Amino acid sequence: MRKGHIPQDMDDKWFIFFENGWLYFHRSRTGACIYGLRLDGSPHGVRVIEGWVSRDREHYNSPGIEQDKKMVQQLIGSRLLA
Repeated sequence: MRKGHIPQDMDDKWFIFFENGWLYFHRSRTGACIYGLRLDGSPHGVRVIEGWVSRDREHYNSPGIEQDKKMVQQLIGSRLLA
C-alpha cells in the first residue's frame, strides 16, 4: 500500500499515495483529496486508526459514510492490493 497508485489512463479516476503515515486518495483529474486514512502497521498487518472524507461539495458529493467506507475498501482492493 505504501507504493500507492498512479493512474495509467484517463479512465482511472484515482491517484493514491502514502506520506507520513497517511494514505491519501485524490481524484486524478481535479487533484482534489477525497479520502485520508492514517495507518498503523504491525507484524500482524495494517489497520486504520483514523480517517476522514471530504465534505467539500465542489469536489465531492458524498452519498453517506457507509458508501464512503465501501468505496475506500474497493479502491484499496482494486488499486493497491491487486
